[in-house]
Amino acid sequence: MRPEVVRPVGRRLLRDEVRERLMEDILRGRLKPGTPLAETHVAREFGVSQAPVREAFRDLELLGFLEKSAFRGARVRHISRNEVAEIYPVRAGLEGVAARAAAVRIDEAALQRLEELLEVMREAAAQGDEQRQVEADIAFHETIIEASGNGLLMQLWQAMRLATTTFLTISLAHRPLAELAERHLPLLEALRAKDPDAAEAAMRRHIEQPGEWIRSEMQKESEEASSSDPDSISRSAAGSK
Repeated sequence: MRPEVVRPVGRRLLRDEVRERLMEDILRGRLKPGTPLAETHVAREFGVSQAPVREAFRDLELLGFLEKSAFRGARVRHISRNEVAEIYPVRAGLEGVAARAAAVRIDEAALQRLEELLEVMREAAAQGDEQRQVEADIAFHETIIEASGNGLLMQLWQAMRLATTTFLTISLAHRPLAELAERHLPLLEALRAKDPDAAEAAMRRHIEQPGEWIRSEMQKESEEASSSDPDSISRSAAGSK
């Protein structure tokens, strides 16, 4: 259960503020998958009535951060590897479009921001700081989405933030932190060259490749499980007759 520390929220946009703070807690791992959330406890923690909390819960459920049932109430949703694998091509398409648009609109301030974030990722890799690397990685992609100037793309990208964070966490198990950081360099170079084709292609490769890592790992695990299951071997032999 979350500690009941009162953190007063401004009177304006209570629902949005509660939603954003809970979302941040989930994304930063302060609220783990499966953690139960009660409206009364959250309302007491934030120093608000239950009405904005109830509305924030509805928003978070729609965004895929929470799941609710009649008997268990609200819980932080667990994102499976299957779901993460399914979102890779969606992200690749969406962020590819964003990178193409950003390549012709991006200004020097945004490019400088991307360079700084890449340096943060490199420093985090050198220090073995996975959380800092994930945060800088997400900020890097968000900067590109913002530079595209497309508000709808930003809305869609925000709706996938939980799956994106899970995607990054899973990726950490497949490659060294330093390699994951350097994978952002081709993106930065394409944007600095203001080349829409190169930027879109770089973004698609950047996102699709980790998806291939995960799908390959899932396939390998499935094959190993099948080979170690006597029943599946028997079924296979029977089917070959």
